[in-house]
Amino acid sequence: MALQSIKILNTGKENITKLLTGESGFYHYKGIGVGNDATAASEDDTGLKGSEVSFKDGNASTFQNANGSYIAQWNSTWVYNDLPGNQISEAVVSENATNGSANCLLRCTFDTVTLDSDSSFSLVLRVSPTQ
Repeated sequence: MALQSIKILNTGKENITKLLTGESGFYHYKGIGVGNDATAASEDDTGLKGSEVSFKDGNASTFQNANGSYIAQWNSTWVYNDLPGNQISEAVVSENATNGSANCLLRCTFDTVTLDSDSSFSLVLRVSPTQ
């Protein structure tokens, strides 16, 4: 599976700015979602673009790596029939596991993964500052 595109979304940039400046109305990112659309990610996206999508708890966590950078991480696993067509081509980090495709931090696309009855797809998305 090769990554095709990844973008921090404008909605995510606005939310992070509110968080950093202490403005009200910011939210935390707790979910992760996948879909079946392979259109390249754009900063103007608002979330998943696929006709089939599935959101789950992102098991959000943070840690500090060996270089001293702070890393935010989300992960989950999808199995056969989580999406009707069993094809996954895109992923987002979302506000929560039930909010549909709004309020997302990032969207990425990758080579399509097709799930069969005895397979699963585990995804880990990480965001870290560039040093």
